[in-house]
Amino acid sequence: MANPYDVERSWPDYFLEHRRLTVEREGTYRCGDLPVWTVYCPAGFLGNSIVIEGDDGLIVYDTGVNMEAGEVVAAEIRKISGKPIRAVFYSHHHTDHYNGTAALVDRSAVEAGDVHIYAWSNFEVERANEFGEIAGRQAMGVAYYGGAFLPPEELHHHGIGTLPAQGAAGFIPPTKLLAGDEVLTIAGVELRAFYTGGEAISEFGLHIPEFDMVIIADEFFTGIPNMHTIRGSKPRVPDNYLTALDRVREIRPEWLLGTHIIPLEGKEKIVETVTRYRDATQYLWDQSIRLINKGCTPVELQHALKDLPEEVWDPPFTVPMYGVPFTSVPEFFTGWVSWFSGDSTDLFPSEPAVRARRFAELMGGVDAVVEAAKAHHRAGEHQLAAELAQLALRADPGHEDARLIKAAALRAVGYQQLNPIARSWYLTGALELERAFDPGEVLAQMSRIIRADQSGPETVRGWRYRLDAGKAAGHTRVVGLRFTDSGDELTLRVRHRVLVVEEGLADDREALVETTADVLGSARTVEGDDRAWESLTGLLDLEVTGFAMHMR
Repeated sequence: MANPYDVERSWPDYFLEHRRLTVEREGTYRCGDLPVWTVYCPAGFLGNSIVIEGDDGLIVYDTGVNMEAGEVVAAEIRKISGKPIRAVFYSHHHTDHYNGTAALVDRSAVEAGDVHIYAWSNFEVERANEFGEIAGRQAMGVAYYGGAFLPPEELHHHGIGTLPAQGAAGFIPPTKLLAGDEVLTIAGVELRAFYTGGEAISEFGLHIPEFDMVIIADEFFTGIPNMHTIRGSKPRVPDNYLTALDRVREIRPEWLLGTHIIPLEGKEKIVETVTRYRDATQYLWDQSIRLINKGCTPVELQHALKDLPEEVWDPPFTVPMYGVPFTSVPEFFTGWVSWFSGDSTDLFPSEPAVRARRFAELMGGVDAVVEAAKAHHRAGEHQLAAELAQLALRADPGHEDARLIKAAALRAVGYQQLNPIARSWYLTGALELERAFDPGEVLAQMSRIIRADQSGPETVRGWRYRLDAGKAAGHTRVVGLRFTDSGDELTLRVRHRVLVVEEGLADDREALVETTADVLGSARTVEGDDRAWESLTGLLDLEVTGFAMHMR
């Protein structure tokens, strides 16, 4: 059923032009006569793969967002060369860079040492942290920010490709970890690995002197860097982006490749383009710090720095098509100062629903608030309309008109957005309010893409975050767990409403159970109290449930 308050679909002029300059140029690009190719936006998805042909084999830098993308890369490789893949590099721990690997190489070849997979030393730790512990919230965030559930007629893109709504993961763990800048020779090609750490703290690039080439991973995009991602992440360090980009400027390569760009050729062009890009990055960081030190709060930063200076505007690179100032600069406050604005009124505020009901009463009741939201929506004041409708919905979650007017207002704001990520979040939020999708199904689909493949012991170590503290009140348990498939032994200890997972088997255990990774729920007690395991696992909150972002 159509929303009676909807506005006509529209796009800012450059939004569709950027799509033509990026995702619609999907294909494989060779770097002149050099034996180096970029498979750009394989299957239309974000996340390039770079193929380097050496004397007796191939080197692949990143493998795509899922197996479908990986299969496209594999097909392109077969057109390029019949030589075997000798090495794979994972530029960093974000999922669009390694989930196509199993389409390119056999796990058995990796296990046998015929193919080496390189990553930075903190790759696994960062991957588990970002996509393991908070995988549920990340999965929902990815769905909203990536446009994966928007209808085709929205012509959505991510600024750097498109994001799939589903797909199998083909991740194979790295076998060789880099702990510092290092020179490698693989298949006769000298590769100088150097740390960058901007877009991801596990990120690194490659300098190939023989080809006068730099591969810079995710430190240079078709769009300013996403120095904070609203899907959720730990703070990203702006100076790391600057260091990475300055490294490119120092090397002055003839070719610049990346995991979200079509290859750039020409020393002067590269230096000029990269300089403008890095200066836009520094501008946002430095001016945010200047204004923070003058007392600006996150929202005040958003309004003060909402636009890029015209002298750095440089399509398709230095444009707000991946990062955008109004989503990056608030994080410079929350990440480096605090979540707290400084006004003690905000230290421990009223519960949102309680405050909304009181405010609505003062404004003449929920219906009066909704009518005001409609009036502002008709007047083109869509943000204020959405804020009023949000207040009404929090006061009365069942108010149908409040739900529909908020959806229409958010959609109207979304249509005004040039930035694809912001646009996607507004439009997906409108669909949520219109009950166009089931949040639980969204969570399930996106979790299959981003959730880190975990061994049995890794899964159990993550149970500390699944303990239901209410159920655990008054409980004390100590259970040993042995994995018969891997030989790993752990002790699970419940006390004081926390679950502590220890390596090895504790002497004071009540029971010992044995299991394998694929049958964790039906472990077999081999020693001690045969009710201990069931009692302990009964304290866990293992239900995976979707949740609303806008109905709250």
